[in-house]
Amino acid sequence: MIIQRISKTGLPVETTNIFTGTFNNPTLGVYDFGIAGNTDQLVLNLNPRYYYLIDAVSLSATIDEGVYLESLNINPTIRLRFSSKPNFIYPFPLPAINYKDGLNWNFFFNTKQANDRLLISLDGILNQVPATVGIATIKILVSFVLYQEENAEAVKTLFGTKNQSVKCFNQ
Repeated sequence: MIIQRISKTGLPVETTNIFTGTFNNPTLGVYDFGIAGNTDQLVLNLNPRYYYLIDAVSLSATIDEGVYLESLNINPTIRLRFSSKPNFIYPFPLPAINYKDGLNWNFFFNTKQANDRLLISLDGILNQVPATVGIATIKILVSFVLYQEENAEAVKTLFGTKNQSVKCFNQ
């Protein structure tokens, strides 16, 4: 693991997005997260003068993790994109197959577009199992710890790691 410091000017930003699956809506017999409300939610308004690092991701839901794992049908996945472009900024979906707390993701990105935004989408299907009978809605929560950095030397060093496993901290 590479140890890297975010400069003193690097600003930590915490975000949380909530995704909803309602039983029998739109698909009968399941909690379907593939709905419009779970697509292209705003994570962060982006500034082209900053570079961004997603340092950690956490995932949880409004049901116990064991019940969540038992309910998996089509594994929920997370995708990120810029509002200015249709393609995803991270080439693979992040699977949401178990709860995560502070998983180091270490992904760098920036935009050259003014008024661009970082958007997140989640889709997938959970089955109704005995523990979820009577539960109308399940919510999945995704939180990120990001750093926004404008110090050119710090950014050059960070990009030199090429999105390898990096432990970052602000100093």
